[in-house]
Amino acid sequence: MDAKEPHHEEPEGDNNTEMVQVDDQISIFEPTGATMGRLRLRSVMFSLCLASFLSALDVTIVATALPTIAKEVNASTAEYAWIGSAYTLSTTASVSIWAQLSNIFGRKPIIMLANLAFLGGSLICGLTKSVGLLIGGRVVQGLGSGGCLIMVTVIIGDMFEVKDRAKYYGLTGIVWAISSSFGPILGGVFTQTIGWRWCFLINLPFDGLSLGILFFALKSQMKTIPIMDGLKSLDWIGSLLIIGGTVCFLYGLEVGASDQRPWASAMVICLLVFGVVILGLFILYEACFATNPLIPGRIFSSRTNCASISVLCLHSFVFISYDYFLPLYFQVVLGFNAIISGVCLLVLVVPLSVFTMSTGWYVRRKGDYQSPIWIGTCFMTLGTGLFISLGSGIDWPKIIIFQIIVGIGAGPLFQSPMIALQSHVKQVDIAAAMSASSFMRSLCSSISIVIGSVLLQKTLHGGKLTLESDDGADKNIGKTLSVENSASALSTMCIFYCAMCGAMMLASLFIKKMPTHKAARDRGSKDVSEKA
Repeated sequence: MDAKEPHHEEPEGDNNTEMVQVDDQISIFEPTGATMGRLRLRSVMFSLCLASFLSALDVTIVATALPTIAKEVNASTAEYAWIGSAYTLSTTASVSIWAQLSNIFGRKPIIMLANLAFLGGSLICGLTKSVGLLIGGRVVQGLGSGGCLIMVTVIIGDMFEVKDRAKYYGLTGIVWAISSSFGPILGGVFTQTIGWRWCFLINLPFDGLSLGILFFALKSQMKTIPIMDGLKSLDWIGSLLIIGGTVCFLYGLEVGASDQRPWASAMVICLLVFGVVILGLFILYEACFATNPLIPGRIFSSRTNCASISVLCLHSFVFISYDYFLPLYFQVVLGFNAIISGVCLLVLVVPLSVFTMSTGWYVRRKGDYQSPIWIGTCFMTLGTGLFISLGSGIDWPKIIIFQIIVGIGAGPLFQSPMIALQSHVKQVDIAAAMSASSFMRSLCSSISIVIGSVLLQKTLHGGKLTLESDDGADKNIGKTLSVENSASALSTMCIFYCAMCGAMMLASLFIKKMPTHKAARDRGSKDVSEKA
């Protein structure tokens, strides 16, 4: 056995216990979902869903409040962008670290620490009058969000058999979809009524409730090693490389997309080049030198694993565009206000929720995750392609039908690729696999927002997007631009996202069919780690 890989074995006669060796210390994993009472299990799932809801909500809730926030705290154009981006950047950079910490110190203390970080960041954002503290609070919020998102995924993976996870991942998928879609609506309502600070303060009572339930209801799922031994086993170099590379690359995209620097400027080029180089060094270090890597290379040894992660990433890349750019279409082209444009998104949210939950039921009953992935990628590609034909006039049949098609496609892809990935890794690698996929999904979402904005700016032929609006909604209306030009620019952007859907559909063809009941029997054996 390679010395770099954690030792894994299943004690004879007990298939529910796994022993994981980390730097000569043993951590024992014992699934607890089956031993929990119904009330306790529902309480834990409620708190996990609540944490997911709040984390997803804060990605989009500031979209309609940003102009008002920036005006009140006297933010510059660059600071305006960072009020939103600081959250996604810190979320992206932190997910892998949280997962590794949970392997060493246990799931319960880490998810509680992440909740506390999110709560503290929300409090800072809600009370501060300084743009610097506001951005700092968003960073702290994002760090907590990264921990909450990855730990929700990992804890569900720990608690349930593979065939049962689809049900609960489907539930969290619905929560995520509804939360991210309602974010712009709530942001607009708060800004126009009780004030933008409640976009952050609303997190306090609900996050406190989630924290309290987890404290009393969640069982400790790992016997952990001494703190000093755990700190020594952390992949500090890998963590610094992945954070540094991610921040450099995404900051380069942010600066290049803004009016601060042209793309050909030395600053932008250096940031992008250094970001790519540092991320390359991270891959090299993890593959050749790390004794306890953040992202074990064996996760990518299977064709199915690589394809599953690709589908997850491309799904996130495209789906985030619906939350950010469909409201832009409704407001800029059709002239709806922020609240009405948010309500229009319900046409997408309803079928999305139905098919997310029904897919979880189907996978749980049939043990087939391959069919939902294929169907989802086809419908999502079709719906995104149909968005290209949306024009400058209000065409309700198109608006409704196209969103329904996209919802049917996007829903099954929240959890089916995740089940496929988990079905081909050992129990000991679930946290690392979920960490890798969550990191790359978050990274793809961040990149998607920036690239979409860049494409939009370029296709507007020099038109300038404004940051101000009378009602506090981020309408992004260019005063010198006609409605037709705006519709054309958004249509061009949809072509790009449709191409990404095509790549996702192609990647889905490489996912091997493997019933989840077989995956549950084979976990821990060499068969599941062989190339598909």
